[in-house]
Amino acid sequence: MADLTIFNSESDEDAWVIQINQLVSETNLSILNKMPVCIYQVPKSLSCAKPEAFAPQLIAIGPYTHFRPQLYPMERFKVFAAKGVLDHFKKHDLKQLVEQLRNTGPFIRASYHKYLDFKEDTLLYTMAIDGLFLLDFFHNYLNDQVSGSFMRGIEEQVQISGVKLTKHAIIRDIIMVENQIPTYMLMRILVLASSIPVDSVQEYLGSMLLSFCKKHSPFKLPHSTPTCSEVVTNHYHVLDLMYHLVVSHKETTPTPDETEGVCKLQGNNNNDSTTATDASKKNSKAEGSATSFKKVKIVLKWTLDSMKKLKDVNIPILQPIKKHLDPILHVSSQLESLSPQQQLSEEEEEAPMIVTIPSVCELHSVGVCFQPSKDGIMTIEFDQKKGIFYLPVLKLDVNSEVIMRNLVAHEALTKPDFLIFTRYTELMRGIIDTVEDVKLLKNAGIIESSSTLSVEESEELFNGMSKSIGPTKTEKLDETIKKVNHYYHVKRKANIYRTLTDYVYSSWKLFTLLATFGLLAMTALQTFCSVYDCPGYFRPK
Repeated sequence: MADLTIFNSESDEDAWVIQINQLVSETNLSILNKMPVCIYQVPKSLSCAKPEAFAPQLIAIGPYTHFRPQLYPMERFKVFAAKGVLDHFKKHDLKQLVEQLRNTGPFIRASYHKYLDFKEDTLLYTMAIDGLFLLDFFHNYLNDQVSGSFMRGIEEQVQISGVKLTKHAIIRDIIMVENQIPTYMLMRILVLASSIPVDSVQEYLGSMLLSFCKKHSPFKLPHSTPTCSEVVTNHYHVLDLMYHLVVSHKETTPTPDETEGVCKLQGNNNNDSTTATDASKKNSKAEGSATSFKKVKIVLKWTLDSMKKLKDVNIPILQPIKKHLDPILHVSSQLESLSPQQQLSEEEEEAPMIVTIPSVCELHSVGVCFQPSKDGIMTIEFDQKKGIFYLPVLKLDVNSEVIMRNLVAHEALTKPDFLIFTRYTELMRGIIDTVEDVKLLKNAGIIESSSTLSVEESEELFNGMSKSIGPTKTEKLDETIKKVNHYYHVKRKANIYRTLTDYVYSSWKLFTLLATFGLLAMTALQTFCSVYDCPGYFRPK
């Protein structure tokens, strides 16, 4: 069997030699050192759970996907959009635009992680057509409108062939990791096509990209967004812009108003603010409960010890009774662990790589309330005093899963030392186990789901998201998760104390009577057997 090779002919080998010489030239090496790689191919380790979320289904953008056979039928619609932009700016010659982009080839290649095995003209025509298509598409967002001239035209064309094309398929494809074009290329194409000042182009392009991200971001974006010029100069492409809008690195602690004490999940109208007098009352009540529990524990221990003695008596007639003692005696092994002062185990001190946290329903059962945080995922916080878990508002629609998966992949490829968004998805996967969990979060205003997305689909959204395979270096979020776990365990034990106090301690007289009767019965049996030969009496003949 012949060895596999990248070459199909001698001309391919000659082209390879030319490209290598260009690549190692001093000019290109200087560009490679200055231009950071910003567009990657998604490895199988990230895409294996749901490959279709990372592979464009309709529109190919950029050199990674432009010539995929299954996507190429849409090429004529991209050319149609590109011609519309050129006609709008009275630039009717695509070839002239490509010639003006001639010196950008090395910069384009430097932006992509994979080596682009294209001839210069092929690469430049690819970028020109796809860039003009994106400019036409993003233009519709200047007035917060998704359907514009291009969208109407493309729908009319596709309906002729009997295929229904929706805007959502294009939106999902545009946000994918492999389907990106560098922002500076969009900027360059727009400057050349429009012949307007650079400052005006930055304002125009930045406004379009910001509007697109605000419209389709799965989170409500923070109030302080970057300026249009910062969008163009500081962010590599539209997916990178959306990631930085979602993950603001300015860590702020939510400072909710003292009057925001309404627990939406529990439906009570009590004020959350607690005075010093209320705190002292709670402390005294807790001390009283602890004292009562100690008394209950003494009674139970004495009763169970008496039952153990009954279990140790080797008399056949008592065998049916002894069988029912095992479940009761099992309670004795739990008494020592029920202590209000018991701390969490040493294993919980270190933040695990996979998030372990109770579900929404479990947290709700111990009195945890959920409230929307004011900004993004950097403001996730848990108020231990009030039992309020602050989470960002999550907007779910038909595009959310693809967008979030590509945000996770983009973070893993570009910021492997700070996987805050990945950690957030693990947190949500941990607290959402059932449809009831989703309903509780929707009632609390944490999840805003469109009518096209069912509760069941919302619950399944986080299943299969990539898990952390190493340290995430997200100390603040891990500390919040630890606080929630500690609060849950303490409250759950407190509920056990309350149950014992309400039901067991109130019946301690009955327990004492039963234990006394059992002890007297065992004493009588012991006296009887000391006089008569009980083993001989019960031994089968």
